[in-house]
Amino acid sequence: MTLRLPLALLVGAIVAFASAAAPAGDPDGFWHIVIGRDLLRDGLARTDTFSWTVPGVAVLTDQWLGQLGLGLAYETAGWRGVVVLRALAGGAAVALTAFAALTERSARPLVGVLATLPALLLMRIVWTERPQLLAFALFAALVIVIRAAWRGDRRAPWAGVPLLMFWANLHSSYVLGLVLLVASAVALRRRDTVVAAALAVGATLLTPAWAATLAVPSGHFLAPPRYIQEWAVPDLLTPAGLLVALTLAAVMVTALLGAPKPREALILLPVTFISLTAVRHAPFLALAAAPYLAAHGPSALHGLAEIMRLRVPVPASVPAPRSLGALTLALAAVVLAGVPVIAPAGPDLRTYPVAALPALDRGAGLFNEYDWGGFLIFHAPATKVFIDGRLSPYVPHVVNDYTTIIEAHPGWRETIARRGVTQLLVRPGRAVAVRARELGWREAAAGPGFVVLDVPR
Repeated sequence: MTLRLPLALLVGAIVAFASAAAPAGDPDGFWHIVIGRDLLRDGLARTDTFSWTVPGVAVLTDQWLGQLGLGLAYETAGWRGVVVLRALAGGAAVALTAFAALTERSARPLVGVLATLPALLLMRIVWTERPQLLAFALFAALVIVIRAAWRGDRRAPWAGVPLLMFWANLHSSYVLGLVLLVASAVALRRRDTVVAAALAVGATLLTPAWAATLAVPSGHFLAPPRYIQEWAVPDLLTPAGLLVALTLAAVMVTALLGAPKPREALILLPVTFISLTAVRHAPFLALAAAPYLAAHGPSALHGLAEIMRLRVPVPASVPAPRSLGALTLALAAVVLAGVPVIAPAGPDLRTYPVAALPALDRGAGLFNEYDWGGFLIFHAPATKVFIDGRLSPYVPHVVNDYTTIIEAHPGWRETIARRGVTQLLVRPGRAVAVRARELGWREAAAGPGFVVLDVPR
């Protein structure tokens, strides 16, 4: 047995095991699970039922398959099931990336593993209970498909058809994968790759929303919500931003000194551009760069060493014993078996206003913090939310009113009256909480990190 696949599985298993130790608790994960549970019970919802500010508005269905998976995991094994699904998705993304890198350097597996490290580290920022995490695994699979087609594998392009169809129903990031697949097919100029790419384009229309799924990525690309942290551009002063910069620097040095083939740019240029537009996209660069760095990084390092007049010994390729592959595979299985064992049985609710729930009014009228919306959808279904992480139904009017109220901008009381807000659930330090207390509004409940205030009628 070759070491390539077992070693990739072991790397992915270790990542899955490590991530399984962290509890659930992502703000958006709550409403994704609720939508998935409702889908299992009532089918696909087309209009909003969670919010009182946009009741009955058409909702997006671009992530329905991922939400179904999360809902099914929750119904099957509770929060432990959700954490296991999250761990396996993140582990799969890293394992597929490691496999792609090891394929380029099968004789020197250490090079492939080292090239995977940026992907492993950057994936940490997206280890959340969202369909997006599953999409990263599909992206890593697509990189394998495209690179196999480059090597002359005529079956590989056809794998892109079901992959893109599945991805289009899972997360709107499928558009990036579609662009890469089409660009690769055009560059190869083979009839089979062009036909497969055309079929993949058609397959992405087989969704509940048809071509309307394109509205989601185009909307975020043309007008990204920069006021949300994950949509901000990578910041060099943060660990994630610094790691993106180092990965990009490694790619650029390798391009200058490693003499790579120009077709590598078909993947790396668009992926680099997308990764630099928002923190949440940063892992795409590391996932795509791993096989490239594994293939051309060593020659770039030797070129750099020559420039600096350094002598770098070339390690000899030592064939791995045949039994090592089987042992590695067995170890990966053991590590994976431990994922459900260490997965926590409940979410981490320390940052959420759990103690405020009994004081909340039922129905419409609550004004809530943006990142508490999903928590309320899950834990207080009888109380409708003002806003939550789904974002799209609330842009631009509800978002503008939310900002006006929570920051106590001029006209904030008039906005509260116009919207019909009857209760505030916010952090104590918020400007609106400070002003409301100054005005003598009744405090219905308070605790560490939250305050519930009744609006005078």
